[in-house]
Amino acid sequence: MDSIIVVEDEELILEPMVDILEIYGYKVKAFLNAGSAWDYIDGNSSELKLLITDLRMPGDINGVGLVQRVHEKFPQMPIVVASGYHSESDSLHINHVFWLPKHFTLDELHLTCQQLAPLK
Repeated sequence: MDSIIVVEDEELILEPMVDILEIYGYKVKAFLNAGSAWDYIDGNSSELKLLITDLRMPGDINGVGLVQRVHEKFPQMPIVVASGYHSESDSLHINHVFWLPKHFTLDELHLTCQQLAPLK
């Protein structure tokens, strides 16, 4: 299954991300906070292909915490950090974490997904 998890607390950013990925054939699960995303990921690991997350989000877990948890549980899963706050990312110098600086285009998002999670 070609599932991508997208975590973004701004709906105006989240909705077009999901739309474009679905147009290109990906199954997408969208979340507005990292805590909800982690709960889903922790219970549905077999269908995950890629995580795309922002860093700054409300809740008990921010994007950095989500990246760390996902990397610990699934060290080979590619993770895309789509954020403008790279100063918070000092602890994210780990394998399989890639950066997509905001304000990226939908074409850049699609290209990144093609490279990291190609459709079969």
